[in-house]
Amino acid sequence: MHASKNALAGRCAANSKETEEKMDLASYANIPHGDMPGDKIAIDEGHVQKAELLFPLVREAVEGVFAERGVRKAVVAVSGGSGVGKSEVASVLSFLLSEAGIRTYTLSGDNYPHRIPAENDAERQRVYDEHGEAGLRAYLGTQNEIDFALLNHIISDFRAGKSPIALKRMGRTPDELWYDDVDMEDVAVLVIEWTHGLNDNLQGVDVTVLLNSTPEETLAHRRARNRDGNVDSPFTMMVLGIEQDLLKSQAHKANFIVSKQGELLSFEDYENLMGGDAR
Repeated sequence: MHASKNALAGRCAANSKETEEKMDLASYANIPHGDMPGDKIAIDEGHVQKAELLFPLVREAVEGVFAERGVRKAVVAVSGGSGVGKSEVASVLSFLLSEAGIRTYTLSGDNYPHRIPAENDAERQRVYDEHGEAGLRAYLGTQNEIDFALLNHIISDFRAGKSPIALKRMGRTPDELWYDDVDMEDVAVLVIEWTHGLNDNLQGVDVTVLLNSTPEETLAHRRARNRDGNVDSPFTMMVLGIEQDLLKSQAHKANFIVSKQGELLSFEDYENLMGGDAR
């Protein structure tokens, strides 16, 4: 369950000495990032601020998991809407954990839909054309769209200490789909950066982070990133709205919630920000 705001503030203060010395922005330019082929990330000061805010909290949480489980294996999910900066924040957070002696691997959940992006976009449109918005809501973020079984199997293998693990790679065309055997023997934390990291169908996650933003804020980031065409089409705006509703319904499960402005939020703060009951 999410921590209270006072508890978060106290834990941040307790760990402040360890995060006083900040790296300059240029130092993060070439750090490892998520494993989605062709994904472009652009780390800015806001991403670094959020990752450095989260670092002592997530480190404390995963070390608690290590102690409880008796093995140095934990899974962290960094979630949020499209374009909120999950890839960037997760990359910096993973880097900071690795620098602290907790080796990480950053996995992109966007590699795990059943269909490549172009085909999935077409399926979303088909579902909407045939069943309207209600049908689209019954498709997005469900097992019909996403291969949760495969990702859950990967998480289970990781937590069990298996290595290597075959990880899926998905680009944007049919010929950009393959698997790589990744050495996980010395990896202590699997960081999953993904919109659906709080989804009930995803099993085995130990620590959850929600990066919050409004649909308007995420759309602005998507435009700057230019990852997809027609990012501000009415259909895309509807998808973003449905995505936001899903995240709002799942937010109560987040251990840590961070605002677009880089502030830690209690769940009560989040509900107030998002305009009422988020359950």
